[in-house]
Amino acid sequence: MNRIILIGNGFDLAHGLKTSYANFFYWYWTQRRRELINEYSKISEDPLCKLTTLDNNAWSISSYSDFIYCYNDGKKIFEELQNKEKYLLELSSLFDRICKSVETKGWVDIENEYYGLLKKFALEEDNETKVKKLNEQLQFIQDKLVEYLSWVNKIEVKPIESIKSAINAPFMRSNISVEGQQALDVHKGTINWEREFPLLPDIIMLLNFNYTKTAELYCPNDKHSFSINQIHGEVAKPESVIFGYGDEMDEKYKELVNKNDNLLLGNIKSIKYLEADNYRKMLEFIEADHYQVCIMGHSCGNSDRTLLNTLFEHRNCVSIKPYYYKKKDGTDNYLDLVQNISRNFNDMKLMRDRVVNKKYCKPLTEP
Repeated sequence: MNRIILIGNGFDLAHGLKTSYANFFYWYWTQRRRELINEYSKISEDPLCKLTTLDNNAWSISSYSDFIYCYNDGKKIFEELQNKEKYLLELSSLFDRICKSVETKGWVDIENEYYGLLKKFALEEDNETKVKKLNEQLQFIQDKLVEYLSWVNKIEVKPIESIKSAINAPFMRSNISVEGQQALDVHKGTINWEREFPLLPDIIMLLNFNYTKTAELYCPNDKHSFSINQIHGEVAKPESVIFGYGDEMDEKYKELVNKNDNLLLGNIKSIKYLEADNYRKMLEFIEADHYQVCIMGHSCGNSDRTLLNTLFEHRNCVSIKPYYYKKKDGTDNYLDLVQNISRNFNDMKLMRDRVVNKKYCKPLTEP
């Protein structure tokens, strides 16, 4: 039996890397503010927003000193730019939703915000011009995200022993679905395979949804039974990066397809997967043998719903084990994570059999 490690952004965050979209958002604002300082200009404009300085004393010594003081704190810079007496912010449709999400929730799902606007512009307003501009905005964000993560990717981090142990741990009978247990009993020729000998993964695939190299920390020198699949590309190869939305199960997706306009499908992940062979390698892996899915830092949100449905409902999948996030106050996100997982299923009975009970799950790392 094999194992797939589903790696999402929480995996990088657990290693101390500032890779959340909120981190990227605040970095973006430090760049914009620096442009105003360096260019001595009152106007700075890009596809996301137009920033105009209204204060004639913007370049005074005190203002510059204030800026230097908060230069490394993007949140303070963003708060500074909210001063309507000093600055005028004109936001694009996508960036307006991103800013509001970060302000109100402290986080943002950029891909989900994009898809929401895509459906609105294409299906409700039937506005091709707005769709074109929206795609330009997403492409600009992708380019800036690659720039940001290229810097983050240079930071050296160390592997975490508990994660390493979890990746290579033997299978436990309590972690396997009823259907999967029956298949393994037949395959092993005994009903006591867990007690009689440790059943270790034959092959492990790290299915990395991140663009960074953190997953490489857990790849042994002997790669015969181990592989890393950069399913969404990597910042070292910007042309390989896949950024967009992937939910063919959404009821509005078919309406987008029926519009017969390729402009609407330019950022759909399930189509962009065809530009490389990573998705095919994943399909070959899950067709080869029974497998367990271990979720490490992936939210299992709708932006990857098509791919996750393929993994979770495949006949060879015998277990879905979430490693949840535990907060300092003792609470955790196990239930939220399972709720997200459930949205990737059509068969709820199958979901309840395959998802491992919290009793047998652990946090990805301890706070």
